[in-house]
Amino acid sequence: MNSVIFTMFQQVLAGLGIFLLGMRFMSDGMQALAGSKLNNLVGAATSSRLRAILVGIGVTLVLQSSSASTVMVVGFVNSGLMSLIQAIGVIFGSNIGTTLSLWFLTLNIAKYGPLLIGITVFFFIFAKKEKYRNTAMAVLGLGMLFFGLELMSGGFKPLQEIPEIKEVISGLDATHLIGFTKVVIISMIFTAVVQSSAAVTGITIGLAANNIIDYPTSVAIILGSNVGTCATAVLACIGTSRNAVRAALAHMVFNIIGVAIVTLLHSPFVEYSERMVRFITQNPVGELKNPKFAVAWTHTVFNILNTTVMYPFMRVLERIVTLLVPVRKEEEKIKTYTPKYLDRNLMHQANLALGFAKREIAVMGEMCQQMLEDLCTVIGTEERDELLEEGILKAEENLDIAQREVLEYVTAILYGNITHATAAQGRRLIKQADEFESVSDHARNVLEAFLKIRNANETLTEEATNEELDLCRKAKTYCDDIMDILAKNDKKRVEWAQKQCAEINETARHYRDRHMERLAVSCTEPVKSLIYSDMLNGFRRVVDHLLNVAETLVD
Repeated sequence: MNSVIFTMFQQVLAGLGIFLLGMRFMSDGMQALAGSKLNNLVGAATSSRLRAILVGIGVTLVLQSSSASTVMVVGFVNSGLMSLIQAIGVIFGSNIGTTLSLWFLTLNIAKYGPLLIGITVFFFIFAKKEKYRNTAMAVLGLGMLFFGLELMSGGFKPLQEIPEIKEVISGLDATHLIGFTKVVIISMIFTAVVQSSAAVTGITIGLAANNIIDYPTSVAIILGSNVGTCATAVLACIGTSRNAVRAALAHMVFNIIGVAIVTLLHSPFVEYSERMVRFITQNPVGELKNPKFAVAWTHTVFNILNTTVMYPFMRVLERIVTLLVPVRKEEEKIKTYTPKYLDRNLMHQANLALGFAKREIAVMGEMCQQMLEDLCTVIGTEERDELLEEGILKAEENLDIAQREVLEYVTAILYGNITHATAAQGRRLIKQADEFESVSDHARNVLEAFLKIRNANETLTEEATNEELDLCRKAKTYCDDIMDILAKNDKKRVEWAQKQCAEINETARHYRDRHMERLAVSCTEPVKSLIYSDMLNGFRRVVDHLLNVAETLVD
């Protein structure tokens, strides 16, 4: 008995491991093939609620995981790229998308799983083009799904002959409300613990395929897994904005409402579903011949019905979760800088994560623009504005934080299994973040040099002040141009940017020469002369580093 149970446990565990690894391979391969198109797909969710649902279906088919889709949505909401109502639509769609993935497993080709693995593994190892390797990875994952499921089904067969197991299973009588509810709760807890509805679904198919559990019990398990899988998104929203918490909560409330309704109406739901399964599979009486089809059908029908019923009430759901997670007044007063777009829950999705890092770098560029604009105001205004001066110094500190965060975030992505193109993009983003941080350093140095004169109740000559102000404005305009080039990925304008940088540096040299001429005919304090030169050099360094940002596009 013990040896039988051990062998069974070993085979089921191995099958489950291969099944989950296949899910990961399939997901990674499809993500790599989709690349930046996944970003565009998510961007389409902003147009309408119906389109948001369709986007949710599409993204989940690519990611092969509704949990991953929901975690991604939480990240988008946290970053302000998606409104709560759009996120709810994507979540609705992700529930449907994960059921469509399950239909792969209903194909009667599970026995060919090892053959599929054996063929595609050679392409995965020896193919030189990344497109072929990624395609092979996705197909290899599919083969592992089939093989893992076949192993689990074979491992569960001995359970039919063990009286103790039969006795435990018989206690899970899902034909009445209390028993059905009990199975739903057990499934919900188990799914939350393992954080994988796919694992629960695979086990359910294996048990059903060996007639160890009946159809009503498999329905209850599937329903419970729909609620339990929400735990992943709930964990992902820890430390995020309250709107992101609302998105995760909306997923849970949506599934709980649907499961609660079906649980109360389990008898007609199970009866209707079983009739349809028997009709489609031409199996009017006796045991269900195709339990895999029955599980996939039930999962799909439940989520489509739930989405259809809840679709008109999306705004109501939005209001419910907003009431459950209200805005805190103290949040509006927080001024400490924190990265806006760097969501660590998305780091395993390299292309999406780098898209977020790119947005964070754009924020760094905008902060540099504001620093230079404020610096021009400080230099060009006789009256001191200490708040503006402190703002420039604070911005430099914030850019230091942003640069460190981007470096850690992108470096972690580069350690993953990514393509050469993705790695090159990551290195380019790190370089851009470094250069923007250097821009802020030199802008701060210019301010501190200028304040040395002001703090001593001294001033530069009017001519010297106008020259410094002119350079500051040129640097600000140049920063605006670089940001435009970066936003449009306009490689053709990089050469123009190089010429502009050279012109600004030439202007700085011209002003330095004029300053030397003034020194020859007038008595200027050495400290003021040194500060003037430091400010000129600071602006030259600013435009040099801004040019480096643009040149990352052609490196």
